[in-house]
Amino acid sequence: MVKYYQGVNELKCEWDQVFSAFWQRYPNPYSKHVLTEDIIHREVTPDNRLISRRLLTKTSRVPQWAERFFPTNVAHSAFILEDSVVDLKSKTLTTFTRNINHARFMMVEERCVYGMSSENNNWTQIKREAWISSNLSGFSRAIQASGEI
Repeated sequence: MVKYYQGVNELKCEWDQVFSAFWQRYPNPYSKHVLTEDIIHREVTPDNRLISRRLLTKTSRVPQWAERFFPTNVAHSAFILEDSVVDLKSKTLTTFTRNINHARFMMVEERCVYGMSSENNNWTQIKREAWISSNLSGFSRAIQASGEI
């Protein structure tokens, strides 16, 4: 069973600004929950797309009802793998993030596509999708019902 979220937002900023800010977002004083950011892989493809893979360490809390199943030091941190593809020709940035620890208990995946807004060329549209799932019998419904990402 999978819980699915989707949404579309408009940022009143040009795509170039959003693209630039994306790469400069960590570290920053407003995201103290992000502890580390490591680039694992980065390449420019023959068709001039930038492909990156980063490992992020974040402070994170499992839902309160699930804390008793994890040691304290494990329940409050998450390792996130982020894959991204930048296509300057089409002016799109696509990211796919997923947790790599606690994955047997709960998997959270998110895909975001940043592109030029169809409403206004000076704005950026973000299309977000997220999936929450669990393969543990009995936990699946509780995780999805909690609605916590």
